[in-house]
Amino acid sequence: MTESLQSIIAEIHQAPHRLALAITGGGSAAISRLLGVPGASRTVLEAIVPYHPQSLAEYLGGDPDQACSAKTARAMAMAAFQRARRLDKETDQRFLLGLGATAALSTDRDRRGENRVFVSVQSLASTREASLVLAGGRTRAEEEALAATLIVDLLAEACGLPADLLLSQNSQDEFHEHVTAGKPEWQALLAGQILSTAVATQPPQALFPGAFNPLHDGHRTMIRLARDLLDCPVSLEISAFNVDKPPLDYFDMAHREAVVGGEYPLVFTHAPTFVEKSALFPGIPFVVGVDTIKRIAQPRYYEDSELKCLRAIETIAERGNSFLVFGRRNDEVFETLDDLELPAPLRAICQGVEEAMFRHDISSSELRGS
Repeated sequence: MTESLQSIIAEIHQAPHRLALAITGGGSAAISRLLGVPGASRTVLEAIVPYHPQSLAEYLGGDPDQACSAKTARAMAMAAFQRARRLDKETDQRFLLGLGATAALSTDRDRRGENRVFVSVQSLASTREASLVLAGGRTRAEEEALAATLIVDLLAEACGLPADLLLSQNSQDEFHEHVTAGKPEWQALLAGQILSTAVATQPPQALFPGAFNPLHDGHRTMIRLARDLLDCPVSLEISAFNVDKPPLDYFDMAHREAVVGGEYPLVFTHAPTFVEKSALFPGIPFVVGVDTIKRIAQPRYYEDSELKCLRAIETIAERGNSFLVFGRRNDEVFETLDDLELPAPLRAICQGVEEAMFRHDISSSELRGS
């Protein structure tokens, strides 16, 4: 370990921040370097290496689209940040950090793509990310050392420390860094201080929940028709928190707001289920597709309990909510509300949109894959 690296790690340990980190694919030497400098117990809450694909999938709550990417590093950082919040309930949340890093380095097997490292640090204030595409001519050990240095470098920056440890970087390397600050209401949502970014004096009159990744013409048509059928404005809702997955980071929230919020009113919530949505927004209609309404009626989403499923539906109905249901193509067949067998209490609060009024056969997942 170089003297400059040891010195900056010592400063990290003197800072008030506490950290959970997860590293895969390369750069795990950063863990031993952090632990090798006195004072690590003041900083490191947890350090894991989810190296096997299944281990990484369990850490993230599902298979990432790509193991080595900026998006995966950010998801790992957010998962680590949530771990830090659970492990340390005494430290002010402003000083908790989650770090995620994923790398694809030189190997003895065939692998497509460049050697690269992605690192992200999530805090209550910001989502910080850096990428380094490595030029050739280094050994695996040298690449590992550089990846570890980048991890420590980004961690130091997140702690508010001046860090410039990548002086050994080859001029042919490609380095990028970006920081997305969280808006005050996003920070309050992530901290659990609020459950919705909706303005209390202007609550939504109708809500269209979804990921909107991306927002496409089918969504736009649904919104236009819903406005006409419900005779009220429609707001879009994105739950920043989802069951068994890390919350959305600020980069994702800023991107969704730029794309979606530029066209329609947008609300971020901590309400992954419709029971939770109905508690936040009682008495209003939800705009959904047939796939969503089918899931609401399936006991497997309620711990395989038909009783819990029925009780959830009854709760939504008791709160005065209803569903405007649009059709969707499934297995080459376009399904509408009339094609479904639903529990009577759920069917009673559903209004269907006929295929003659709406048909759109391209989904967000298909657009992402194209």
